[in-house]
Amino acid sequence: MIIVGAGGAGLSAAVTAKDLGVKNVLVLEKMPVIGGNTLRCASAFNAADPDRQKALPMTETLKEAVVKAINEKPVSEEHAKLMADVKAKYEAYLKSGSKTLFDCPEWHALQTYNGGDKVGQIPLIRQYSNNVLDTLHWMQSKGSPVMDRVSQGAGALWQRTHQLDAPAGLGLIDPLYQAAVKQGVNFKLGMRVQDLILNDKGRVIGVTATDKVGNKYEFTSKDGVILATGGYSQNKEMRQKSAPHLTSEMVSTNQPGATGDGIIIATRHGADTTGMNYVQVYPLATPGTGALQGRARKMSGLDDVIDVNKNGERFVKEDARRDEFVAAIKKQPGGVVYDINDSSIVKPLNSFNEDVETLVSIGRIYKAESLADLAKQLGMPADKLEATVAEFNKMVEAKKDPKFGRKLFDRPIVKPPFYATPRAPSIHHTMGGLQISTNAQVLDKNGKPIPGLYAAGEVTGGIHGSNRLGGNATADVLTFGRIAAKSAVAHK
Repeated sequence: MIIVGAGGAGLSAAVTAKDLGVKNVLVLEKMPVIGGNTLRCASAFNAADPDRQKALPMTETLKEAVVKAINEKPVSEEHAKLMADVKAKYEAYLKSGSKTLFDCPEWHALQTYNGGDKVGQIPLIRQYSNNVLDTLHWMQSKGSPVMDRVSQGAGALWQRTHQLDAPAGLGLIDPLYQAAVKQGVNFKLGMRVQDLILNDKGRVIGVTATDKVGNKYEFTSKDGVILATGGYSQNKEMRQKSAPHLTSEMVSTNQPGATGDGIIIATRHGADTTGMNYVQVYPLATPGTGALQGRARKMSGLDDVIDVNKNGERFVKEDARRDEFVAAIKKQPGGVVYDINDSSIVKPLNSFNEDVETLVSIGRIYKAESLADLAKQLGMPADKLEATVAEFNKMVEAKKDPKFGRKLFDRPIVKPPFYATPRAPSIHHTMGGLQISTNAQVLDKNGKPIPGLYAAGEVTGGIHGSNRLGGNATADVLTFGRIAAKSAVAHK
């Protein structure tokens, strides 16, 4: 089996293939290192997980969100069926008398569909949400240290975001890579795939590639080819063609290899695409560089954080969709905002394994013993910031945000020292890509599978609609990597 790309999707496919008994698995990666964007991610992983969610309460505000979603007018028969499935699960939940957080794969699917403006493909979404918890358990079995605490990541819409007790994406990539090496997966780094090889019956049987000095190679496989090459956030020409409103000057959270290679190669042989105009901008990246790193807190959830503008004022519900958050930031002075939190959620190392005190010393994070001093460092009115935090603390007690409608309130911001992290939008995820079946087969423009060709991860489209929920990418990448490998073995 040939797998193109050594990020999360490619590694999960490689290890799954070995688990299924595939003798020879070859992973081709154009970059000099493995990991792809998964290595850079915050490791947020969404899954309905009853065992870990039982510590979370079901508030009236959260109940209202479910009731609203299951009673709106459906836009299709598939949507109506999904809503009915959620309603049945929710009614059973209410009948049980449970006070813990309601969740299930169907509710995860409905929020994914609604959060993507109802343009995602429900069969793909259901396949994703029905399999993510199994993928999470599988990752644990491979060595990923999943934490027991579940939160709501930025733009996740529900408290089903899992994280790792490890440096961000490394806790996902390293266990998979170690398992792959142990099981005999062959890696060739610095090997850029240029094209597919098809036999006279139109079946994909291999790839052509070049190494970093230009030597040409051909690799063939009887078990098919899986494309796991990632999205195209770093391909400015492709990005502007798909989403011209995003200027070429905009920075990205992505690693430099995210240039859409798999999409370009597959469409050359008749593969269909979907949703190519949907590109997500992440609201809370590092100004100037676009990187996800550089924050004070350990967890990626926003349960304990507020965001303020340069005037010291909140301007959005922090648990909003990412696109709504970005739109709100663009209206703020200078286009830069600040995460504000206290020391209760700060550890010596943040979720990216960066030393927080070092980040403070180089001016990436601001730290002060009082909110007034923090405001002075940020050049904002102290009375405004103090009033904003005091107002938020009252909301935590009341569990209600009358100004913006925030739903999550974990704890007040009261324990010094206090921290501020500058944040700004950055191009983050391309929701569009190759059209696949629920078995990860790449489809042509007639909706027929291209024999021998599979795809997984950000190279594909159709799951996230117009807006990907925070925490859904890692889960999608790893889940469909496994599905692609299983499908390739079944269809060889």
